Amino acid sequence: MIRGAVEALKSWADAHREWIIIGVALPAGTAAGAFERLKSRLRPRPKPSEHEQRVRRIQAEVRRYARAREAGEAWAQRPLRTDRKGAASLNVRMSDKSASQTVQMSDLTNILEVDEARGVVRVEPFVTVGDAAAYLDERGLQLEATIEMKEATLGGLVMALGLTTHSHVAGLVHDSVVAYEIVTAKGDLLRVTADNEHADLFRALPWSHGTLGLLVAIEMRVIAAPSHVRLVYRPFYSLEAYAKEYERLARASAPPHFIEVLIYGRDRAVLMEGYLATEAEVHDSGLPVNAVDSPTKRLFYKHVESMLELGEGQRREELIPMYDYLMRHDRSMCMCLAQILPTANQAWFRYTMGWMLPPNMTFLKGTRPDAERVNTIRQQVWQEFAFPAENFAEMVARAHDEFEIYPLLAYPCKVIDHGGMVRLPGNHGKPYPGEPEVGAFLDLGIYGIPQRIKDGDECFDTVTRVRRFEQRVRELGGFLHTYCDVFSTEEEFREMFDHTLWQEMRERYEADGAFPTIYEKVKPETDPLSFLEEERSWSSPSSGQASPEHGVTVAGE
Repeated sequence: MIRGAVEALKSWADAHREWIIIGVALPAGTAAGAFERLKSRLRPRPKPSEHEQRVRRIQAEVRRYARAREAGEAWAQRPLRTDRKGAASLNVRMSDKSASQTVQMSDLTNILEVDEARGVVRVEPFVTVGDAAAYLDERGLQLEATIEMKEATLGGLVMALGLTTHSHVAGLVHDSVVAYEIVTAKGDLLRVTADNEHADLFRALPWSHGTLGLLVAIEMRVIAAPSHVRLVYRPFYSLEAYAKEYERLARASAPPHFIEVLIYGRDRAVLMEGYLATEAEVHDSGLPVNAVDSPTKRLFYKHVESMLELGEGQRREELIPMYDYLMRHDRSMCMCLAQILPTANQAWFRYTMGWMLPPNMTFLKGTRPDAERVNTIRQQVWQEFAFPAENFAEMVARAHDEFEIYPLLAYPCKVIDHGGMVRLPGNHGKPYPGEPEVGAFLDLGIYGIPQRIKDGDECFDTVTRVRRFEQRVRELGGFLHTYCDVFSTEEEFREMFDHTLWQEMRERYEADGAFPTIYEKVKPETDPLSFLEEERSWSSPSSGQASPEHGVTVAGE
């Protein structure tokens, strides 16, 4: 009877998740956030000595673990991980750390110092993007590269992946790191830079996901930032046209400071050019100022969609406060909120509850029953890929044929091959020449429910299609974002990411066994591969091969 009641409750919760989020997750998450902010304001600003004390505590924990591991004690045979709760991470996984030995690190949340002369900020790893952006904005600064999600941590970004609409100039977030401070598997504290004795480790740490050591501090470059961004919106009505214009802008000798494309249909997109506004533009241009992060405003992607009404060859310009621009996709969770909370963009919601967005990730994951987690794999697509920029039109066409999900989010980005996990096409497994090679890539975010599922197709082979898309990305020499569900086998994952230097560093710094592998950390708790056999058995036409007509020739090529 009890089991039946529990199952009935789960089914009800699955069917009414939106209203559970509105009635429970949003208020509870908002209250929890307010409490944490209050605690932060009441406690005195941490001193450097307090950081050092926390690091010494971590070192002591790790050294105790290392001694016990050498002695063969059972508890120390489990790999080390941080104590940050899996539900708090900005990924789709609910990480299970029960089989790991956790180290207390979740209190490393402080901005330690800003050295404006060097153009560097030093932070602890669990400082959030939102806190860093607000702190730096007050000083007329911004991170050289960042992302648009306030609750993402800087440590998570530099040890995994982060990029911005400035990444065609600045590179990925980890490219702005000046120094890492790492506690090794033996408990040693290392300062790791590109030009000291740990230079190889410096190249291996990006994308390593905490599998080479425990990150306790980072030094990152900052740049001067004006008060506003002048944003130019330009609608396009053919894939060939916006792909060609994107490539022209991204490859220009003096490109716009920010470039972004939001795609609303195969042949419908809005290209945005962002320029650092001068004081004269702010005060004398007469351009409207749009605080897009305000809770009563339409979600940014819906605001951008309205620009499609402008017509061929038209444009619109406005000024956006710098902080609002940097956080423009936060409230909508990069458009994912439309699937979780469809009412979020309605006026009644924005004016009454918009101030509570985005939902707190811990509480949001807490409202997700097991069935919903399976649905995120089988009926929804939460994926982001990067690939050579010349394949922009091909991959948008392929995404349309495979999923027909809109809007799509597209950023240009510069990928710098340092001989680490991410290599340019053809360089996997090859010795690093000593000089970084640079490639122009495009980042494509696909978030939502495929149109055929919306239309009632119960045999839509989502897993097969994601794997097929992923395979094409591998063929092009691209890669996926590991905050998303990984549909790869471990062998396929190693084809996509070059583990050569990483393995060398695992051995050199005695990390093997003491920390999980990267694949162990990023694979979903629900295995997507387990659904492949069922998908193969379906007789629906959707289980067939994708249309071969993915290639699109861009005019002028």
